[in-house]
Amino acid sequence: MIRRSITKAFKKIDGSCLPGFDAKLVCEGLLSDSFRRKQMIAELVNLFITNVTLTKHSSYDHPLLMFNAALPEPHARLLEAFKGLAYELVIRKAKVQQLERRGQMIVARLFDTLLSDPESLIPQSSWQDGCPESSTERRVCDYVAGMTDSYAERLYKRLFHPGFGSSGDEL
Repeated sequence: MIRRSITKAFKKIDGSCLPGFDAKLVCEGLLSDSFRRKQMIAELVNLFITNVTLTKHSSYDHPLLMFNAALPEPHARLLEAFKGLAYELVIRKAKVQQLERRGQMIVARLFDTLLSDPESLIPQSSWQDGCPESSTERRVCDYVAGMTDSYAERLYKRLFHPGFGSSGDEL
């Protein structure tokens, strides 16, 4: 499937715009040992990054808004094909979807629980760091959004798994 998808992607674009790259070379690199796979990924990343063009939009004054980065058409189409392949082969896998669902459940349950009594459940320093003019929901949302995955999992276990953690534990 990978070989067929990559070959199909290269057939859709003008390969002459991608000197040194063709479907066979990319397939051999990606389907090889770990070292060659990493090399091919690095070469593809370099191909995309070095071909980015910037366009300036005079309708915006702010530098973060006035520039737009884009890839030339063949590069953009190849990148889209790779994204689609990754989506099909990785993201849609049941094991990945299960982890995604678990993460959603952890975030939702943490948010609801912290919202029930934020000043008691959120460390005082973190609660005070929030914007006092913001709503309670916004401040709790910002607190949860700032968590790393591992911190969120530890806090979830502390709140919902009996016997996990003690008052002296670092989160």
